Amino acid sequence: MFPRSAGKERPITAHVRVLLVDDRAITRTGIRAVLDRDGAIEVVGEASDAVEAEREVLRLSPAVVLADAQSPGLDVVGMVAALAARHGDTMPAVLLTSQGADATAREALRAGARGVVLSSATPEQLVSAVHMVSAGYAVYAAVGPGHGMGAERPWPVTRSRPDADRARAGLLTRREHEVLQLLAHGLSNAEMSAELVVSESTVKSHVQNLLDKLDLRNRVHAVIYAHRTGLASAACACSGPPGAGVR
Repeated sequence: MFPRSAGKERPITAHVRVLLVDDRAITRTGIRAVLDRDGAIEVVGEASDAVEAEREVLRLSPAVVLADAQSPGLDVVGMVAALAARHGDTMPAVLLTSQGADATAREALRAGARGVVLSSATPEQLVSAVHMVSAGYAVYAAVGPGHGMGAERPWPVTRSRPDADRARAGLLTRREHEVLQLLAHGLSNAEMSAELVVSESTVKSHVQNLLDKLDLRNRVHAVIYAHRTGLASAACACSGPPGAGVR
C-alpha cells in the first residue's frame, strides 16, 4: 500500500475543477474527452511541464491536478514538491496516472500527491478517482485482479456521522450491499454483471435501489459513502433474511 499524505477532508462537491498535466497533447486530449463526459467535472486547463503546471495552478485554482507519472518530459516529483512548498494545505489534490507502483509514483506520493490510478483504468474508475481525491480520499492503484483502484478513508479532520451513515446500510439487501462493495472498488456495470452473474439491467436496478435507500445522488457519492463508513469491505448488516434480494 502506498503511504498516505497528511491533509484535510473536503466537502463532497458536484463540480470539480481539473488541470491536466502531460507532455503529450494527444494524451491530454483523450483524458479530457473522458472527464468531459462527466457533468460534475470541468477540465479548466492543461499544462505540458512542471513550470507551466505551477503557473496554471496559480491562475486557475483547480481542485485536482491530474498528471502522468510516466510522462518523459515531466518531473512529476519536482512538480508535486513545488506545489506542496508553495501552497501547503491549500495545494490542489494531485492524482497520478501510472502503469503500476513504480519508483516515480511512490516518490511523488511521498512528496504530497494524493493518489495514483492505473493507466489501464476504465473511464468510470478514472472519473471516480478524480471525485474521491477531490473529496479528501487517498486513492491508490490496487494489485488484485479485476480492481483498477482502491481508496483510503478520508483524513480524520472533520468527520461526518459514520454511525448514522452506517445505520442506513441496514436498509440494503445482501445483493445491494455486494453491489455497493463492487462500486467502491471501481467496477463498471459490465464488470459487476460478470462478477455477480446477473444482467446489466439487474445491476442498474440494484444501483438505483441502493442510491434511493441511502439518499445518495449518484455512483460517485456511493463510492465515497462506502469508504467513509467502512462498508467497502465490511460484512453485510442487511435487511431481510439471509439471501434476501439475491437474484
